Amino acid sequence: MDRARRIEALAVLQRIKEHELDGHAAEMGHIRAHQAQLQTELDKLQNQLETEAHIPSPEAAPFLAGFLKAIDTRKAFLLKEMDTLDKKAALIEGRLFETYTEARSNEAVLDKNLSEKRKEEDTAESATLEEIARNRYMRQMAKP
Repeated sequence: MDRARRIEALAVLQRIKEHELDGHAAEMGHIRAHQAQLQTELDKLQNQLETEAHIPSPEAAPFLAGFLKAIDTRKAFLLKEMDTLDKKAALIEGRLFETYTEARSNEAVLDKNLSEKRKEEDTAESATLEEIARNRYMRQMAKP
């Protein structure tokens, strides 16, 4: 594959990797936002438990056990959901790291190819300028 086509292919691949990175980062952002919501709800439940888990009157005593059980059930559900999100986040972080590594490797190869292309162009331009200077010198020497 010639250098120009290789550079084009690497540039396309780089854009794809950057798009993948953006997608993974967005997905991670959604997970972190959901985790924050769950944590807020867990904090509210804990606060509710601390403020309402006492018996203000004898009539409320029979309802305390049900209240505590409902709080515990909801907390267990939220903690299970949080654990599921942690596992998803770990998988996405792995893919994010892998994609980032691939993107940086691709970027290094692309930069190397662009640098080599510039060197070739500079060498060709220098050769052209030398040829022009040589031709001019030869014409001047040929005149009496």
